[in-house]
Amino acid sequence: MTGSRRFFSFLPPAVNPVSSLLFHTIWHWLRFACFVTIAAPAYAAPPAKVVLLAGADPVQPAAYVQLSAIRDILDAGLPQGVELYLEAIDGYRFSSDKLTPEFLALMKKKYADQRIDVVIALGDFGAEVALKHDADLWPGTEVILSSVTVRWLKQHPLPKNFATVPYRVDVAQTLSLMEALQPDDHRLIVIGGAAETDLRFVATVVDEARRRRHWRTIERWEGLTVADLKERLATLGKGAAVIYTTAYRDRDGHRYFPYQLVAPMVQASHTPIYGWFSVYLDYGLTAGAVYDFEENGKSTGELALAFLRGERPSVSDLPAMPGRCAANVREFERLGLSVSRLPRDCRLINPPHSIFREYRGTVLTLLAVLIAQSLTIAALLTQRRRRRRAEAEASAHRAELTRAARFATVGELSASIAHEVGQPLGAILSNADAAELLLESANANPDDLQDILADVRRDALRANEVIVRLRALLEKQSLSFSAQNLDDILRQSVTLIAPEARRRGIVLDMQLAADQVLVSADHVQVQQVLLNLALNGMDAMQHTAPEQRVLSVATRLSADCVELTVADRGGGLSSDAAQRVFEPFYTTKPHGMGLGLSIVRTIVDAHRGHVSAVRREGGGTIFTVSLPTLDECAKKAPNVQPSRTAAPSASEST
Repeated sequence: MTGSRRFFSFLPPAVNPVSSLLFHTIWHWLRFACFVTIAAPAYAAPPAKVVLLAGADPVQPAAYVQLSAIRDILDAGLPQGVELYLEAIDGYRFSSDKLTPEFLALMKKKYADQRIDVVIALGDFGAEVALKHDADLWPGTEVILSSVTVRWLKQHPLPKNFATVPYRVDVAQTLSLMEALQPDDHRLIVIGGAAETDLRFVATVVDEARRRRHWRTIERWEGLTVADLKERLATLGKGAAVIYTTAYRDRDGHRYFPYQLVAPMVQASHTPIYGWFSVYLDYGLTAGAVYDFEENGKSTGELALAFLRGERPSVSDLPAMPGRCAANVREFERLGLSVSRLPRDCRLINPPHSIFREYRGTVLTLLAVLIAQSLTIAALLTQRRRRRRAEAEASAHRAELTRAARFATVGELSASIAHEVGQPLGAILSNADAAELLLESANANPDDLQDILADVRRDALRANEVIVRLRALLEKQSLSFSAQNLDDILRQSVTLIAPEARRRGIVLDMQLAADQVLVSADHVQVQQVLLNLALNGMDAMQHTAPEQRVLSVATRLSADCVELTVADRGGGLSSDAAQRVFEPFYTTKPHGMGLGLSIVRTIVDAHRGHVSAVRREGGGTIFTVSLPTLDECAKKAPNVQPSRTAAPSASEST
């Protein structure tokens, strides 16, 4: 008002009473108008008053995030400010029926003389209080029900002054995400507390899981203590998937906030844990179709802001927000899950830190060192490539030498093979002559002709079998490892050496005791090992008395390997020969080349095995070949697939 006095001080004094009265009247009106104009800010519109009626304890992270988002929207949208009054029922941990009378009495006293513009009720418990007692506490006030389940809304018709921001727990989407991330696991474990809300959530998950064909076993872990949960989760192995709902109370009466159980469970579990509350991700939850409380708070605040501005929207009942995929990358890496199986729009939290961003100077220094060493590395790579080329050429030469050795072996067996093929061919010829005589006779019996044809067919198959086995042995093949039964390979190989043994008057003694064990081996090369050792043993018994010519072939399981022994009754090896017998071009035979046993050692080494030769008591030599079992090989080559080879019995082979 000081300025107004200064302004009116310039006016001239009145010259008569009438003009003086008129002057003072005008002057006072001007002073009042100036006062109203200057003091107008002190009488601006009062701040809006909003009651937040929380059904859960606001200390929980989810409630805190939601309430903060509501307050931020209201503070930013109301220049005159807003007064927020927070009332918490905590009905999830305590019985709301017992608390309601005292709570209502307190509320009536607090707000008896207060003008409330908007009431925001959060959660099902807050919605129930607002619906039942709105007329007594805040008659005619706009009420917004936020974070209310769709199930609750379907069961309660609402007055016209009520608006809703509902939410839906998307159990189906969370289960679909679990099935995509763990397609081979069919045991579902549903964890929840013993409170009414907890039990309802568990039942919802179980009902949805039963409608899906993926889950063969569904277990309900309800009301367990934290210690029990940690103990059970620690024992879970592969094949199980865990979904956590809520746990406000356990069976012993201990009360919790649901988020408090997430971290202990994650620390104890070696299995992913899923859920649908976004705040769980901050405590280690693996993934889920989560409900975002911050987004809900913003939608609720914007709807309240519209009411406070007097702009009631045409649609005041907002649709339920969908669950959105979210995944904890840190847990994915710890549990060995593949991020590539997540939906493209899935939100990732806790992604790995960028090394370049955090250690820029160190990375640049290392980059400079790598550039300085590039020429050296290039030279080393060139040398390595040349060495590999030389090794490949040497391997190819060894393969050709091995095949040549097989040809030589077949050459040694040629007389026996000719006899083995000649027998069925001679029988075929005899049967053909007999059939011709029958046809020339006047009383040819069709049954006799049928018998002759059957004999011809049997002998032809017998000769063909010999040719097929020889062809398989002589074919040029690349080294191919697969799961093989060693005893089956030996039974097949006996059909090739048995005729030669008979020709030389040698008895084959087969003692195969490893039929239930598989080895990782190349079928043809293992067959060549037996042929080389058998022929070597037969040659050693050239001067042995006929009644002592016995070639023993045996297998047995020893620790983590299968042992094949080939023993003869020849002259035996000297101590020097036993040490050098596997060296290339070393031989004790007058006309030998010294390659057979050297090739045996090369093949056995390629199979990660071991071969040795020792002098036999009473005369002769024992060759022992040790091959690792399939289980032992799988530790180093897990892609080996079992493949048994059909083979004739030992009696048929000999």
